[in-house]
Amino acid sequence: MRDVLGIDRNYASLSTRDLLDARDQYHWHLVHKRNVIGTAIGLYHIRKSEEWPTQERSARAVAAARTVAAARTGTPSEPRTFENSEVREYSWPCVLVLVHTWVDPTAFGTGPDAALPAEDMVPNTLYLPDGRTVPVCVIKVDTAVPDPSLLPAWTWPKSVIGGGFPLISSTQGVQHTASVGDLVTDGHSVYAVTSRHVAGPPGHPVSTILGGHLVEIGRSSHHQLTRRPFTDVYPDFPGRRTFLTLDAALVEVSDVNQWTSQVYGLPPAGELADLSEHNIGLKLINARVVAYGAASGQLRGRIAALFYRHRSIGGYDDVTDFLIAPDPDGPSSQPGDSGTVWHLIEAGDTGPLLRPIALQWGGQGVLSADAGSAYNFALATGLTNVLRLLDVDLVVDFNTGPQPFWGKTGHYSLATFACGQVTEPGLRTLLTENVDRISFPAANLAPRDIDKATKDAKRNHGFVPLADVADVIWKNLPSQVPGGRDTSPRSGPEHPTHYADIDEPRPDDRQTLRGLSMQDPDHNVTVPVWQSFYDGLGHHASAERGLLPFRVWQFFTAMIGALTRNDLVGYLCAAGLMAHYVGDACQSLHGSMLADGLPDGTGKGVHSAYETSMIDHHAAEIVAALPGRLQELAADPLPPVDTGQRAAAAVVALMDRTARAIDPASLVRIYAATRGGNSQAVTAKLWQAFSPATITILADGARTLAMIWESAWILGNGPGRFSGDALRAIDRDTLQALYENPDFVPSLDLDHIAAAL
Repeated sequence: MRDVLGIDRNYASLSTRDLLDARDQYHWHLVHKRNVIGTAIGLYHIRKSEEWPTQERSARAVAAARTVAAARTGTPSEPRTFENSEVREYSWPCVLVLVHTWVDPTAFGTGPDAALPAEDMVPNTLYLPDGRTVPVCVIKVDTAVPDPSLLPAWTWPKSVIGGGFPLISSTQGVQHTASVGDLVTDGHSVYAVTSRHVAGPPGHPVSTILGGHLVEIGRSSHHQLTRRPFTDVYPDFPGRRTFLTLDAALVEVSDVNQWTSQVYGLPPAGELADLSEHNIGLKLINARVVAYGAASGQLRGRIAALFYRHRSIGGYDDVTDFLIAPDPDGPSSQPGDSGTVWHLIEAGDTGPLLRPIALQWGGQGVLSADAGSAYNFALATGLTNVLRLLDVDLVVDFNTGPQPFWGKTGHYSLATFACGQVTEPGLRTLLTENVDRISFPAANLAPRDIDKATKDAKRNHGFVPLADVADVIWKNLPSQVPGGRDTSPRSGPEHPTHYADIDEPRPDDRQTLRGLSMQDPDHNVTVPVWQSFYDGLGHHASAERGLLPFRVWQFFTAMIGALTRNDLVGYLCAAGLMAHYVGDACQSLHGSMLADGLPDGTGKGVHSAYETSMIDHHAAEIVAALPGRLQELAADPLPPVDTGQRAAAAVVALMDRTARAIDPASLVRIYAATRGGNSQAVTAKLWQAFSPATITILADGARTLAMIWESAWILGNGPGRFSGDALRAIDRDTLQALYENPDFVPSLDLDHIAAAL
């Protein structure tokens, strides 16, 4: 019979504060039980062997029936472990109590025959003075020491340093290892965030591994955190005599150009998972997370509990924000992973999104049910607290990986100078009036100014000059950046439009696409021929079938179509966007199978070192030298093209001239002979070897772009359609609306582009 006057035990309504309040009031009672290791808050774990409730029997009725049956038969209750239990959709909020020995309830008693005194039994329910009741879930764990034998033989690339790389410091003859977390900044300097216990005291040198060698990369900053009173960090939560473990420190990096904000082995991350008392709740329990640790590589897991109390000494407790359980089918965290940042995996419109959520500072080793094996829970603190208490912000979108594109300076410089190379008066006026829509004026081509302007525009949903929209905007998920065209992080139909590996030989006759296309461009620069060639090489995936020349063909067709509709805005937008792809065509690594080094990894990192860092470091010399080189090339003008197919063939010819000017294999070899990375010392060697040729190919790209622009203008009868006041600066918002429209010159792979040509 239902007792209508009894206590209402609506566990589902319990909040994070309720659970913390109950644990805090029962603190002394719980931590001094005979077998208790630690406590946390979370959701009740149901043994996997237990039946699911039905409409007739509630979850608590099922659990109660199981307990009664065990008591009647005298069968000891099965120990509940993390391995044999799970959080189900009906699991209720609770206080988790971890014990090292499972004792059946029948063993506790008050008589002389009792194995253990009744006061050592962990209660099933915690009763609060105001009538609230909080359930307790007891879980057995066998603690173990993390296995240091699993540390890797590090063979890190010579590329930019990012999250997941090892950080190494030595003291008293002992080498300590942690992982790089994320890049952060205080507005003046850039730092790598990691664990304090490895970073060492302020000024202590810190190193990493680049290409198998120990390289000093910075020194420990005075910005450090050990632990703070729990109620200082979470003023709205109860926590008497409790400290929150933070264990975070900043390493001031020596050369920020050697770094990337992207975590090694993971796609680019989204915004910070910003947590406070208002949203750090039980919805996070069982949430999937991913990280990349220097010791373990890629780690996947789930948030098993919140506010885990991992130590109690002298009447004071230490807790951590997150207890993270490893994926049972993957590796678990090891020594050396401290400092890594865990990312919350959220569902996006076009794929999973990663949001930085926690900084790992330690681990809890646990023996599994399989004899002799062990795994480790990760102990982590909320990244929001670390950033707030250290007064720093995350650095995002900085050197995000060696992706296949010229740096911003190269793309915009080429487009700016191309505007001055056209000869038809009306088009020249239109381009001159809109040079700041297509690119930046020559006086404003400083790398820092370009980088700041494009980042601010992207962050604030502003206008990005057209010549680098394909990289800055389109290579993003639409859920993250308006106008993004990625279908999953760092992949999608836009990506293969930026390159074509036309120097890969067929095994039978050693013929390449470049050679084949140059022999008979009218017949061989066609979609079917390229499809057949890639098929013969075994390249069937979209990402393996680069189609750069056909992307230019597509834009050429769009430009003529816009003019025939008297759509000057459409012509200018397509022309400015096409500048990006012609710019890619005059970078030798965009036409080569050696895009970022040799297949065995030799020279990895060359792409970003040459096309981005070297160009940025020598931007002033390039801008000063381009006019003279363009004047020299004007003595041998390029003939106009009269079809989209011949525009594509002209791009292949540009790629051929580029590869002859800078041989990709030679570029890789010279880079491989340096220490690697993107420092000025490295790029100075590349500049010494390739500066004249680099200026030549940029000039060649600018004049090719101008020729294609002008050819489309003439074919679409631009001179007869537009003159006078019509050739004016076009509204930026109108252009932005066009490039954010995925149907405007849509991104298509090789197997779908033919219909758009």
